[in-house]
Amino acid sequence: MNIGSTEIKPTKIVCIGRNYLKHAKELNSPVPTEPVFFVKTINTLITDEKPIIYPRILYENEEFNRVDHEVELAFILSKKCKNISSDEAFDYIQGYSIFLDMTARKMQIFDRNKNLPWYRSKNFDTFSVIGPRIVPPNEIEDPHNLKIELLLNGKTQQSSNTSYMIFKIPEMIEYLSSFLTLEKGDIIATGTPSGVGPIQPGDVIKASIEKIGTITHEVILED
Repeated sequence: MNIGSTEIKPTKIVCIGRNYLKHAKELNSPVPTEPVFFVKTINTLITDEKPIIYPRILYENEEFNRVDHEVELAFILSKKCKNISSDEAFDYIQGYSIFLDMTARKMQIFDRNKNLPWYRSKNFDTFSVIGPRIVPPNEIEDPHNLKIELLLNGKTQQSSNTSYMIFKIPEMIEYLSSFLTLEKGDIIATGTPSGVGPIQPGDVIKASIEKIGTITHEVILED
């Protein structure tokens, strides 16, 4: 797939959960003492202002009818890595982009309360959005000091700074690569700040990160 003018071939999308203190608190979740991660599959991934599809199976079921937006800073791996120390981490980053991690929130809570995996709530088609481009590291002096925000129908819902990440990018790479072989092109999403909330068909999401740009995506109901 192309992100702007750059072609990548990710094998997986790895997301860091609860990586902002206020977001952990708004979910009534414990603050992690080490990175919490989960994997999203490639069927979820879209870019180029393609629409976010609201699944009909959620829309027509009151028990599960809620999908939330979560804006995040993402980075893309430049080469394969395993067991990488935090001191080496930035040598493995191709660049940075904006990421939307869409979540079927009621389904996630339902599954979590039953001690079930919540894989399905994260992996509907179009539930991972990336763009508008990949910004090389030499254009971003400090990825841990970037304004990040999301507007829903023109109203600000999320507004923060990546400085509030609990775990920084070198820690993420060291931790993840101790469990997984990360491949060239893999996407790592670094967590969302507070302010997550529901979307509906017909909504327009605009997500921005300083020095990267803005992505705009309409939400449509599945045919």
